[in-house]
Amino acid sequence: MLRPVRHSVQRLCSTSTSAAAAAADANNPPPATFLAAAATAAANILGAPRYESRLLSLLPGDLLFHPACLDAVADLVAAFSAAANFGKVSETLHLMIAAGSVPDTVIYQRIIHGLFAHKMGSEALRVFNEIKLRGYNVDAVTYTTAIDGLCKMGCIDEARQIWNEMVDKGMEPNEYAYCSLVAYYCKAGDFEMARKVYDEMLGKGLKESTVSCNILVTGFCTHGRVDEALGMFEEMVKKGIEHDVITYNILIQGLCKAGRLSEAIQVYEQLLSSGLEPSVSTFTPLIDTMCEEGQVDAAVELLKVMHAKGLEPLARINDSIINGFCKARRPEDGMAWLAGMLKKNLKPREHTFNSLVELLSSSGRVDDALLVLNTMFKIGHELGSLACTMLVEQLCTGKLCYSHELENILVANK
Repeated sequence: MLRPVRHSVQRLCSTSTSAAAAAADANNPPPATFLAAAATAAANILGAPRYESRLLSLLPGDLLFHPACLDAVADLVAAFSAAANFGKVSETLHLMIAAGSVPDTVIYQRIIHGLFAHKMGSEALRVFNEIKLRGYNVDAVTYTTAIDGLCKMGCIDEARQIWNEMVDKGMEPNEYAYCSLVAYYCKAGDFEMARKVYDEMLGKGLKESTVSCNILVTGFCTHGRVDEALGMFEEMVKKGIEHDVITYNILIQGLCKAGRLSEAIQVYEQLLSSGLEPSVSTFTPLIDTMCEEGQVDAAVELLKVMHAKGLEPLARINDSIINGFCKARRPEDGMAWLAGMLKKNLKPREHTFNSLVELLSSSGRVDDALLVLNTMFKIGHELGSLACTMLVEQLCTGKLCYSHELENILVANK
């Protein structure tokens, strides 16, 4: 679906000057849908400067006075903000103002959202306060954007202040605003306040949703209160609130973190029976925990299921598998998996190399341990003290032909 939009933008950007002028004619404005598509697609072509500059060059002039264009410009600003290209945001605003068109609240809301998303909270607040001083009629969406950004930054006092200002102006906070506060309190572990805000939301007539319930489930799991998370999971069923794949993933991760692998597998099976499709985030904690608990074969089978579903596992999953083989004292399988990683140009972690050197050394496979060590040094990792001690002990009890290798190890670990 992206290709036709991209081609549309490319055609727009390659339009001749006379054709562009005709398009900018207030009596013959381009279709609003085309402008919106062009602006939205800008996010996908930011890597091609000639396209974005030509697209911007078509915005000034009479074209900007057409009502459809403000939405298109807002989409373009959102695209630049999402890419953290705030220089282009500023350029777009200056072009608008120079053309006699005033950026509206929607455009500034997109900018504020982008600044918060890129952890530029101080600048976001500056813009928020500036548009109020300029007399803009700041709407509930912009207030909510500021509240959400401040909550994610951990600035609850500032968020509450803006919340009160919003209410004083007669604007009722929506579910998204309430969820921002609930998420903050859950992350902070203050479940008493989280529940208080949550109940206030329900008291205002706002309904519980999958999103709001997921926030509580996440909070419980983050702070090790898995039984309460399970209770919330069951409560959702009773209330007729659907679970989504995020609900399942949160719970699976929480159970795995708590060492309750068998229950996590049961939740995974429930996910499959629900008709939802698992994601990478579904499999990752299961595979990690299986490897930690010595069920490496089950982890490998689950990895095959991932591949069969067309999901690409995180690179670190391979480290978990190798560490699983090390825990199960299966050096040949560990070496084979390491070779597979290197063949794919994947870089194993330092801990993974050390675990394999320890296993190979304790198994008397000094040649293999030295081979792994050589690869480890080439990548730039360091040998850990335990792995070093175990390998040196094997070299000291071995043949004299190992003396050179022993010297290299001691020099590398001074």
